[in-house]
Amino acid sequence: MGWDRTIRWSTVAFIVAFVATLIAFVVVIWTYLIPVLVGAFAAVLFDAPHEALVKKFKGRRGLAAGTSTLAVTLLVFVPLATVVFVLVEQAIELVGKLKEYLGPGGLEELLGGRVPAALQPLVARLQEIGAGQQVQTMLSSLGSFFTKWLGAALGATTRLLVETILAIVSMYYFFLDGKRYLVQVSKATPLDPTYEAELVEEFRDVSQTMVFVNIVTAVVQGLVGGIGFLIVEVPTPLVWAVLMSFLSLVPILGTGLVWAPAGVILILTGRTVAGIFLLAWGLLIVGTVDNVLRPILAKGHIRLHPLLVFLTIFGGLIVFGAVGVIIGPLIGSLFTAMVRIWKRDFAPRLASR
Repeated sequence: MGWDRTIRWSTVAFIVAFVATLIAFVVVIWTYLIPVLVGAFAAVLFDAPHEALVKKFKGRRGLAAGTSTLAVTLLVFVPLATVVFVLVEQAIELVGKLKEYLGPGGLEELLGGRVPAALQPLVARLQEIGAGQQVQTMLSSLGSFFTKWLGAALGATTRLLVETILAIVSMYYFFLDGKRYLVQVSKATPLDPTYEAELVEEFRDVSQTMVFVNIVTAVVQGLVGGIGFLIVEVPTPLVWAVLMSFLSLVPILGTGLVWAPAGVILILTGRTVAGIFLLAWGLLIVGTVDNVLRPILAKGHIRLHPLLVFLTIFGGLIVFGAVGVIIGPLIGSLFTAMVRIWKRDFAPRLASR
């Protein structure tokens, strides 16, 4: 009896120490958890081509991991970072030009003589109440936000460099030893191997599907939106198409952040038919692409209710930042998988007692 009590207290003490150590470990790595998750996610996403390289290199996993890491870095990380910074710089320049037009005399210069007769009273009223000044103030705030954001990003070069290097190094080690890590975690957890395999498969399937769906939908929306800009002869439609591709990842607003203001500006500058066409094109064609294409591409892979997809995307953005667009639905899918396992295997047992 005394021996059993000693063993029991020893077990409790170990569990307490283990939980305390786990919490301390999470606190230590929390600052750089996102880069590690990005590295792990990239390794999972490109697991199939990496395994093909392992076979090509006759089982030399170190060489294959290095090659895969270099390829992903050059083909994904570097171009993505470059495009983001170029778009932010272009956005700052655009806001600056709009501020000039909406300054004293700028609105008259922009709209003078080109406003349709039906809209002239509205424009006169807007000028009378100082709408141009109000919009200029708003644009000043927006411009300051972009400038501060870019300045902070450039000023934090060291931190960004460290996080990027950490993500790349993490990706390399997940390529190299990811499967061994998975086996070790499997041995350490009390979960049934069947459930572990189901959750791992859910993680892999959903992560790959989310990236594929987001990329394809973004490209198609940008392409369709760019065609609309090309039809109404807006300058540099390719630039707007690329911008819409990126903004399509923003929930609710998405590409509307581009085509809606563009359509309004066309109407105010006298191109009424072109403006109405662009607004209709964006609302009925570009907006429909997301609602139609995304469910088709994700069908059979993501078993999340649309409301849960919406909530997990927003929650992921708040908690994890930009990568939350993928991590949020991934966590939601894992949770629904756990609920599915519970309803299938555990609930019937409890009900039969």
